[in-house]
Amino acid sequence: MSLLTAYSTQIRVAPYTGPETRSHPTWRLLEQALQVTAEEFAGELKEGVVDYYGNYQACDFALVTPIFPRGLGVKVSPATGEVRFLYDPYGGYERHANRLRDSLTQNYTALAVAEALRTLNYEVEMEEERIAGGPEKRVVVRGAL
Repeated sequence: MSLLTAYSTQIRVAPYTGPETRSHPTWRLLEQALQVTAEEFAGELKEGVVDYYGNYQACDFALVTPIFPRGLGVKVSPATGEVRFLYDPYGGYERHANRLRDSLTQNYTALAVAEALRTLNYEVEMEEERIAGGPEKRVVVRGAL
């Protein structure tokens, strides 16, 4: 059965208080992680996702790729800043949706750690490597004083 479903994540951004909120560092990190993930999967950022039947749902961000054309939506709770993923995995797309979701979470986390280290005046170096030629990757963030 086709159904757009929301999935929780540990990512939190500043609660939405108006258009200026999107310039908050946590929102900028989220958008940067989305851009990195879009490049990684030859995708693009949009403003909504669709379900199996083509029903459109607006989101704060949406990542659409050739392997998952319905899109991975990102919705932020205005009150709490909780980030939720929205997508329809029906028709064998669950694996692709999970790969996008996991990659986005990993990219956000790596960028957040790097930014935290920079704030503490560390020189930051990021290194990404593929694991055994598969889709999995390892991101190493190094900080030196």
